[in-house]
Amino acid sequence: MTSPHQFGLRHTFLHLYAGQSLMRILMNRELSHETLRGRVADIGGGHEPDYFEYFKTDSSITLERLDGSFSGIDFEKDSLPFQSGAMDTVILCNVLEHIYNYRYLLAEVHRILSAEGRLIGVVPFWVGYHPDPHDYFRYTEEALRRILKDAGFKDVSIKPLGGGPLLANFNTLVLSVPRLLRPVLYLWYAGLNHVFIHLRPKSARRQPLGFVFTALR
Repeated sequence: MTSPHQFGLRHTFLHLYAGQSLMRILMNRELSHETLRGRVADIGGGHEPDYFEYFKTDSSITLERLDGSFSGIDFEKDSLPFQSGAMDTVILCNVLEHIYNYRYLLAEVHRILSAEGRLIGVVPFWVGYHPDPHDYFRYTEEALRRILKDAGFKDVSIKPLGGGPLLANFNTLVLSVPRLLRPVLYLWYAGLNHVFIHLRPKSARRQPLGFVFTALR
């Protein structure tokens, strides 16, 4: 099934006005390329995260949601309540930065995935302090790659979201700006960012808004 969303300036403007950060908009756009299959576990996403509107799915999908806010589970020390090898896909969006003992959680995710099961995740990078209930880390691309490989994952793929100092600055302040001004401000910052990256191409890699990562068990 193809994602029903049409991406472009209108989509960006509408979601900025609705109260989403640019990082969230770009995250959802990137997740629209991913397909969920089989038995899926959404870890730490809450009750009804909006990113499920963007994923492609096939007819075999069954979904299990697991979040400390309604399950009482502590991702830093409790076993995930699934049998080993039970899940075909695990989603871990904007969770790792809140987990101090992230190695334990990734080991549990690896355990519950089936052979060739797939992990799909997101971490922010250029974002302010946002405890839920804690906020511990910002991961670089090289740190993510090493952490996932150390946890036993293979075929790790990491894609940056956005990039450049002007978009990073916009992402930091946009939700403090009146709603009607956000689209106009975005055009200004995006234009300046485009010029800056043209002059200094390496700045895009150095200042991503976040990363989408995938890996196989």
